[in-house]
Amino acid sequence: MNDIDALKAFIDDNEDLERLETILDQFNLFVSLGLVRHEIRHSAFLRWLLDPSETHGLGDYWLRQFLRQVIRAGEENAIKVPSLFELDSWDLGKVNVRKEWRSLDISIRDDNHQFVCVIENKVDSGEGLDQLRKYRQAVEREFRNHRRAFVFLTKFGNKPSDKREAAYWVPISYGDLVTTIEDVLMRRESQLNDEIRLFVQQYLDMVRRHIVENSEVQELCRKIYENHSQALDLIIKYAPKRADRVSQVIQEYIKSRNDLVPFHMTQAGIKFLPKCMDVLQYESTIGGNGGRILVWLLENKYEKVHFKLELQPGHPQLREQVYEKSKSLPRLFDGSKAKKLSPQWHTFFSETWINQKEYNELSDEEIEQRIGERIDSFLERKGKAVADALNELPKGEYNAR
Repeated sequence: MNDIDALKAFIDDNEDLERLETILDQFNLFVSLGLVRHEIRHSAFLRWLLDPSETHGLGDYWLRQFLRQVIRAGEENAIKVPSLFELDSWDLGKVNVRKEWRSLDISIRDDNHQFVCVIENKVDSGEGLDQLRKYRQAVEREFRNHRRAFVFLTKFGNKPSDKREAAYWVPISYGDLVTTIEDVLMRRESQLNDEIRLFVQQYLDMVRRHIVENSEVQELCRKIYENHSQALDLIIKYAPKRADRVSQVIQEYIKSRNDLVPFHMTQAGIKFLPKCMDVLQYESTIGGNGGRILVWLLENKYEKVHFKLELQPGHPQLREQVYEKSKSLPRLFDGSKAKKLSPQWHTFFSETWINQKEYNELSDEEIEQRIGERIDSFLERKGKAVADALNELPKGEYNAR
């Protein structure tokens, strides 16, 4: 079967596909907002659920049931945790529950009972190199006199890949989490108003459908792929990649601003300047820098967006003048006084504007907003002052070699 025929067969009278679409088309708030794979949003929901002071109206009941689950899993894995008897005697009404404390997804702090529990949440991705060890040690330093529980929440309840950390981190799966939430809904249904019950139920439906194994959805997917693998492989091959989309969003945003000058844009790198800094043009035969010596560069690589203020290859006299000016203003140029001038690309300033988690979780609108905020912030902190410094350089005619 040729490719066109395979695609026609895939879309023509495909009962399995129609059934799958029916299941997936059922309205779900979290799915509609594109939050299925967003660890940040899952953590925000879980923090709301566990916080006794929040609007769900069940006080510390959600938190207590979750901690019971953590304690049971800790005991099963021979990890040191408080006992169920201790937990039952605690009043958890004034526990402090925070999101993104010291880069950890959720922290639960109970100073009354000198106890702290932290949760590292991974929907799809695994932990970074030494990530859990660094988080654990930071908590141990901060809460030396507290008993501690470290929770590793993953799709399937995986243990940490670092076997040494497996002795500290209690593995909890999203299936475990769903079971606990469902149990609370059943036990305390009469105490929940309709809006809260629907909100929580929508979250459960989304997790069951897209994260926890769903036998009907899985079986339909297997059948569809078995019968239409050629068409699906073609669709996957030509589907737009995340990096392409991120690059497109950033390029369109930069082009839309009247105060920015774009001059070289590819999927992997976007070069531009604010108009206030576009003062060092020269006749150039070097591709990719538009006759500019100093550029703003956004690198779109390795599922991150990284910003650089960079001195490009070009006329040596002009490069030397910019470098000497940077040495006289080390704070403005991020410590350039201690750096030797690179003969090709010389970086004055570098920082990550969108990290790996944000890269995969933020919507197009949020990426655009984040880039805009970073550009405005850098202009405010350094851009205008750098422009003033560049305007102090001697004027002259330069020709690229």
